[in-house]
Amino acid sequence: MEKLTGQSRESMKRGALLPNDPTYVYREADRQLVTFLQAKNPPNLACYILASPQMGKSSLMVNTASRLLKKNCIYVLIELKPSVATLSENIFYLNLLKIICKRIKDNSNELQQKLWSFWQGNLNIAPSEKFKIFLQKLVTTIGNKRLIIFIDEIQQLIYWQLQESFTHLINTLAISPEPHYQQLTFVLLGTTNPGYLLPEASQDISRVSLIQLGNFPENCPQLLPRLKKVSKYPTAVWQEILLWTGGQPFLTKSLWDLVTKRLRLEHDSELKTQIEQLVKSEFLQPSLQYHCQSLENSFIRGDPHKIDSKIFAFNLYEKILRNSTDGSISDRILGQKNLLISGLVAKYGNIIKVSNPIYQQIFNTKWVEKTKKIVIQSRCYMVSPKIFNRDVFLLIDQSRSMVRKDPATGGKIRWKFLPEVIQGHVYQILNETSSDGQKICDEIVATCFSPNRVNNKISHITDPSQVEDFFSENQPATSTYLVPTLENLLSQWFPDRNQRGGFFIIYTDGQIDDRDDFVKLIKSTCKKLNSQDELKIVLIGIGSDIDTNFYENLDDNTRFFKDAKGVDCDIVVFDLLNQVDDVIKLLNRELD
Repeated sequence: MEKLTGQSRESMKRGALLPNDPTYVYREADRQLVTFLQAKNPPNLACYILASPQMGKSSLMVNTASRLLKKNCIYVLIELKPSVATLSENIFYLNLLKIICKRIKDNSNELQQKLWSFWQGNLNIAPSEKFKIFLQKLVTTIGNKRLIIFIDEIQQLIYWQLQESFTHLINTLAISPEPHYQQLTFVLLGTTNPGYLLPEASQDISRVSLIQLGNFPENCPQLLPRLKKVSKYPTAVWQEILLWTGGQPFLTKSLWDLVTKRLRLEHDSELKTQIEQLVKSEFLQPSLQYHCQSLENSFIRGDPHKIDSKIFAFNLYEKILRNSTDGSISDRILGQKNLLISGLVAKYGNIIKVSNPIYQQIFNTKWVEKTKKIVIQSRCYMVSPKIFNRDVFLLIDQSRSMVRKDPATGGKIRWKFLPEVIQGHVYQILNETSSDGQKICDEIVATCFSPNRVNNKISHITDPSQVEDFFSENQPATSTYLVPTLENLLSQWFPDRNQRGGFFIIYTDGQIDDRDDFVKLIKSTCKKLNSQDELKIVLIGIGSDIDTNFYENLDDNTRFFKDAKGVDCDIVVFDLLNQVDDVIKLLNRELD
């Protein structure tokens, strides 16, 4: 699914193993999930699978879903997008239903139209209640089949402050006597403390379960055959790998793969030395960067109201690193659950310790000090009053390169990937409010740029849902000329600039064709400003092949643009899309 809430996945999520992959390692959670899905009289409603980052949740989901094809089931795979910083309850539930409609019926235009009519015709009903009502209508169209909805990255509900609404929905469905809901099952996967998504009330509902996803077992026959090429003693090699990784799935599979490619051992006595050298020389380098960032994000991102418990988690982890505790930890110690769900530590009875030697080397005391400082600073984050009372313009690159599929957009066409991100940015901009009720704006002007002429086709966006229509009405065209359209919009803004500041946010996937004219426009614009705070031109780069040097030099004001008073004037801001977690923080950073 290409909407804000994710994508339907007959196609694979990046990083998940293909169905029937011979190296897929079955764990106790596989058996428990199949047992859960096969339950009858009544069938189960919802299963939560919550674990630390990169424990194989997505592979478990894909592998299980592929086995359901023969079980008279319709399955839907949905990934909630971390790139969407903020999402309203209305958009969340509406987009979930759009995704489900597409999966139920190949040609779903008629079904989508019924959904839209129903949604717009019942504006007085809460979004979660509308979701429940229309979902019941959908289930009546699939005969006696079961509808199984997998939702990955479920922790995003916490970031969007939708967890209470969704949990209430699950609880309501679980106790409903409506027979059609017996055909419905949710499998919810993510990385978070179970207490944040599975309140105590749910523990008493028999149709809602929690499955623990553990590390790889000591005996993994699927992975031994390739180790026979490494040594005459593949089991010994496997045990040495486990000593380094503790069985953590991503680490174990990655080190296993590296060992099979790099090592050929003639003597068993070389085993420990050779693997240790391989770990230190190759394995701890950039190959683990994404994995380590995932673990770090479990501390840095999330509910700002949970910051105190995260700081306690850091303090506890630091004690464990420095051996100032014997490892015996009470369940009541604040921060322990956050520490466990991060995956940095593991609990063995009453003993808690660092999960593996690799984590001990990477996530050391220096890392604790640096990351704890970031978390503490996030608690102090305040939006500058300068951000409010602005005119906001969005300019979107409409060049033909926007039809390219891109690894940085999850393999999707850039033009298809961008709407869900911009929808989140629009929601944030329209809803950011100061303590005294000021807003950034009530309306955003949006247009595209491509040919070497002014684009007079303008959209006035007052609700994030209009972004989807904007992209439907505009399609990629030819070249990448930015200046004519930008200059035209600037001329419309300048007469009111003393009353309202301006944000011009430009999304582009490459170098513009009129770079020299763009530099001249920035220079002449600066000369008209009384201060650089009056205007910010924000360039957001899309895709993996964008050349950042030109934009970064403008961001750094290396050409020393001056305002009307002759003071240095830095109005250009550049960042890559995959590094923009929060567009409000990006705008605020440049004004504060």
